[in-house]
Amino acid sequence: MSLRVKLFLPLIVIGMLMIAYVNISWLPQFTDFAEARHKQQLMARIDAIGQKMAPLLAKGQRRSVYDSLGKLLLDNSEWRGVRLLDTNGKQLYRKETKTKRLPQSDAVYTLRQPVSHAGKSLGALLVTVDTTERLRAVHELQRYSIWVFLVILLILTVTIAVIFEVVIRRPIKALSTASARLAKGNFETPLPEPGTDEMGTLVSTFTSMRDAIQRYQSDLSFQTTHDPLTGLVNRREFERRLEVALNVTRSELSEHALLYMDLDQFKVVNDTCGHTAGDEFLRQLGAELYRKVRKHDTLARLGGDEFGVLLEHCPAEQASRIANELLETIQDFRFVWEGKSFTLGVSIGLVPITGHSGSLSKILSTADAACYAAKDAGRNRIHVYRDDDSTLVRRHGEMQWVPRITEAIQEGRFHLYYQLIVPVSGEEEGVHFEFLLRMEDEDNNIIPPRAFLHAAERYNLMLGLDRWVTKTAFQWLQLHPEQVDHLKLCTINLSGHSLGDADFMQFIIKELKQSGIPPEKICFEVTETAAISNLMKAIRFMSILRDLGCRFSLDDFGSGMSSFAYLKNLPVDYLKIDGIFVKDIADDPIDYAMVKAINEMGHVMGKETVAEFVEKEAILWKLREIGVDYAQGYAIAKPRPLIEMDSGFLLNQLRLAEGGG
Repeated sequence: MSLRVKLFLPLIVIGMLMIAYVNISWLPQFTDFAEARHKQQLMARIDAIGQKMAPLLAKGQRRSVYDSLGKLLLDNSEWRGVRLLDTNGKQLYRKETKTKRLPQSDAVYTLRQPVSHAGKSLGALLVTVDTTERLRAVHELQRYSIWVFLVILLILTVTIAVIFEVVIRRPIKALSTASARLAKGNFETPLPEPGTDEMGTLVSTFTSMRDAIQRYQSDLSFQTTHDPLTGLVNRREFERRLEVALNVTRSELSEHALLYMDLDQFKVVNDTCGHTAGDEFLRQLGAELYRKVRKHDTLARLGGDEFGVLLEHCPAEQASRIANELLETIQDFRFVWEGKSFTLGVSIGLVPITGHSGSLSKILSTADAACYAAKDAGRNRIHVYRDDDSTLVRRHGEMQWVPRITEAIQEGRFHLYYQLIVPVSGEEEGVHFEFLLRMEDEDNNIIPPRAFLHAAERYNLMLGLDRWVTKTAFQWLQLHPEQVDHLKLCTINLSGHSLGDADFMQFIIKELKQSGIPPEKICFEVTETAAISNLMKAIRFMSILRDLGCRFSLDDFGSGMSSFAYLKNLPVDYLKIDGIFVKDIADDPIDYAMVKAINEMGHVMGKETVAEFVEKEAILWKLREIGVDYAQGYAIAKPRPLIEMDSGFLLNQLRLAEGGG
């Protein structure tokens, strides 16, 4: 039932009740009142006539009285008859009109008025009155009054309806329509002008509520599609726009481009000045990049220190120019925080988007791979993807290792091997070996680490592998105390990811305490590159564990440009000379000189040296000649499964290795 019906129905009922009340109660009462008043007036008049006739009757002048009564009968249209009685009730005079004699009724009645003079009764005057015509006029007036009342009621009802329509129903309907559209997200529905009454207050309140919801939805929409730190488009919205651009490319044969940018060495800012400085760096850089891109392009922060740019309707050549401009912008950007100045580079992967580009996920994956190809090529450069891109093909091959590594961990298909490390001098010092990691594939073939470690490092799987190797090695040593008795030192390799992880350091300390293994028999080996790229964290990591008694070895020493500059800051005990110099030492005088220089530098700094890749006897002789402390390689002993190790076998291998030397 509509609001209009709900209002009009009570009005109609009230009107009908009022009509019934007027017709049944008020009008009859009015008629009775008018009739009684008329009778009073007649009685007063008859009384006046009686008083006027009384002196004449007292004098016996009856004829004059009769003439007066006859004349009165003729002058009063309602009078139907007049009678004059004496004191005994004898009729003295009677005269009636010539109309048909009417029976007594409410309309025909007789009024009796006593006549006296000087206190003496002279008789009575009786007047018969017929009020039929007057009552008919009264009833006609009643009907007219009812019609007038109905017209007034109708006018009142229509007036109320119009007022209700304009003041209440239309604004409410407008608010209802606006509410329905508001629920669908349409905020443009016009509303009535608010007045000063209660309805105006309601309209004003609704308008305020609508505006507040619109602002909230706008803010929520912005938060949903934009990065809260930089205010740039976020990854989700970027991918949506990229999907739209991809569909347009397929339908219109247009060409777009995607730039995937990753800042180089951004963690230096965080590590040096804290994450607050890092956030401010990203805010300022985001604003600077936003000023450089075209208005119809999309710049987004994809997460961490990664940015993306969607270049719409942009050929590859133009996209390359824009990428170079952004590269130069980031190179020239200088960030200052608390007196410290930072200048970073960026690695950019550029992927043209055409109708043959494939799915959204493939484009993003390709762009990510192109970006990391730029990093692998030396950072701070652009890698443009092409269909015959051999670099990305190799990287795609690395990506295939990720699920295989994860499955191997879950299914227990990783195994520990060991390889002996012996003193070049031949003097027996006890057993010294290195734990090596091998993976068993689905066909039970053993896979060497060079096949999967690079992928594990790139895709952040090394921390899990380092935990597995450390825990498994400690458990084996704990279960073989006889091997620990003959053990001088065993080496466990750690990745750069683990060096920067405080939880991993606590994990090692906990495992050492639980296993009861003497810390001085444990040596952790890290690559020179990993140590230098995480220098401060590496120094702290090494210092804490060395205080417990553990030792450290620096692997692949000499492969970096800054090896000697950083060496004095690293608390290591052993330098493992990079095998690239060792394997040709017997034939290449330059390699011989390099190994000799590294060995002498290490000894000057109080560190022992280990030569790897010792694959023939001639190399071992050259190492003795130079004075290297330890040797490791196929000429000494090949890697073997850890489960094959026992005391007798190990000591026999050690004697064979020393005898061969």
